[in-house]
Amino acid sequence: ARESTGDFRRQFLGMMLMVLFEQRSGATWSGLTANYIKVYVKSSTDLTNVLRPVSLLRFYRDGVWGEIVA
Repeated sequence: ARESTGDFRRQFLGMMLMVLFEQRSGATWSGLTANYIKVYVKSSTDLTNVLRPVSLLRFYRDGVWGEIVA
């Protein structure tokens, strides 16, 4: 199952997807894409329930690390 999940996430690396942010831990926010990929980004802005385009860069924890596209 872990390998299958990794394969699924891998196909989206390098793409930009919309992410709905839900939680913050320090300066790191996490949220979900429409296809339930967990995405982490750094931001000092309050992103609670905010939808933003994010470029997916690399695997991170149980999801991927991304960068918000301005």
